[in-house]
Amino acid sequence: MDNTYWNSNGKHQKEYEALWERLVPVEGKAITKAGEPLRAVARLYYRWYNDGDRIQPCMDEWMEDSSAVQGFNYLYQFRDPVTKFSTKPLMETILEAATEADYEEALEQAVDAIIEWAVNQPDTPNEDDFLDKKFDGTYEFEFLRDDEEEEW
Repeated sequence: MDNTYWNSNGKHQKEYEALWERLVPVEGKAITKAGEPLRAVARLYYRWYNDGDRIQPCMDEWMEDSSAVQGFNYLYQFRDPVTKFSTKPLMETILEAATEADYEEALEQAVDAIIEWAVNQPDTPNEDDFLDKKFDGTYEFEFLRDDEEEEW
């Protein structure tokens, strides 16, 4: 896939960069409610393009506490009560991706949708931190032990 945020030419690249600069600090939770979903999806994105780590229904045990899994779980339950925007369907599409190409397309669609939503949001202060593991309705991953083989 050529047009990706990883290659700095995603569908909404300029908006992404402006939102990231304005809403996501170097460390810690995002400044606004719109920034936290952006921060969480960026973690999933980074883990795939930098490390080759793919979120899937069956995960290695070492991934259970990873920031990518925590970001996924945050997005799996995220819903804006005002606009009714929900990232759960986007996360389900990521989980259902059968091939690497499907997975990359699902990641791009998730980033696109979050940017499209975030760009129109007011700067409401954020109290969420996807790394705090305080989620309602998280996805129930099946974690594999070291002696089990992973299929995907």
